[in-house]
Amino acid sequence: MADAEQVPSDLTLELGGNLSPERFLHATRAFFGCVEEISRAVAQEGEAPNWIVRTREGSHLIGLDPAPGAKAQLVRAVYDRMKHGMEHLASGDIDSARLPDAAIRHLKNLSEYAERPLKQSVIVRIWVEKKAVALGRDVTQAIIESWGADYKDYGTIEGRLEAIQEHEALKIRVRDAVLRQSIPCYVPEDKLPDAFANFRKRVEVSGLIHYRRNGVPVSIDVYAIASIPDDDTLPSIDDVRGILRTGA
Repeated sequence: MADAEQVPSDLTLELGGNLSPERFLHATRAFFGCVEEISRAVAQEGEAPNWIVRTREGSHLIGLDPAPGAKAQLVRAVYDRMKHGMEHLASGDIDSARLPDAAIRHLKNLSEYAERPLKQSVIVRIWVEKKAVALGRDVTQAIIESWGADYKDYGTIEGRLEAIQEHEALKIRVRDAVLRQSIPCYVPEDKLPDAFANFRKRVEVSGLIHYRRNGVPVSIDVYAIASIPDDDTLPSIDDVRGILRTGA
């Protein structure tokens, strides 16, 4: 296990144990993905900070430093969000972690390495500003219990259509500005043209919404996609006043 003096960056993944090249790549991708999701969350609609990798020769430590030009306040926000989130995950309080769902999924993938059979398990720790939090079986179990989909109902969500993917099923992602997270939306074949037509636009998606126990939407089975105007296309207060005077 590493100590603080060996850690190369203020944001570092520590992997200790028997790791094949495939598992190493999978673990590092999960770490990078987690940091990327948090960076997007703190930047909101702005430009998220970019990162560069730092390692030591022969080391099991993979660090990330902010790339030149990254805004100091956003980098600080990433450290704070990661530190807060890791502390709450370690204590089993998933709802208070304030991490994007996608970031938590990446951390769950990492924690699963530590709960494998003894000969295959690894030490997984994330260091934030020289302080480490271990990821293990308790974190995996806490996430599973917290994310158990408890009920479903028909409804709508609003947000910006960010991504379109195809694996086993057609899926889009809509970013909810209030929740500050992207919600997976499973799309039937006949609604795909609507999804393409509204890519990177604000939309209202209707369908069967799957919720967690705490009321946060997990995903939605889509039956309709409708575009909604961006805020900058709506009438201003002065425009409305003009309309009111004209109709008086």
